[in-house]
Amino acid sequence: MASRLFLLMSLIISFLFSPSNLLGFTVTEARVVPAMYVFGDSLVDVGNNNYLQFSFAKANFPHNGLDFPTKQPTGRFCNGKNAADLLGKL
Repeated sequence: MASRLFLLMSLIISFLFSPSNLLGFTVTEARVVPAMYVFGDSLVDVGNNNYLQFSFAKANFPHNGLDFPTKQPTGRFCNGKNAADLLGKL
């Protein structure tokens, strides 16, 4: 019984002191984030070596970017969107 009461009180307190309530923001006042930095492994880091002058690892081949709307190589080592791209669409 005590653990349920503790859990309930923890949820109520965390809701009351959430950053949106403390700063006075509402859902309708949410702003669009101008940029997103994603640190991770190969699931989010597909690379883009087009701007590195001495890089031999280029991804400008027809199969890279096949699932993008333009069907053109994007310079990324992937075939389509990754988890970071999908998160950025939210």
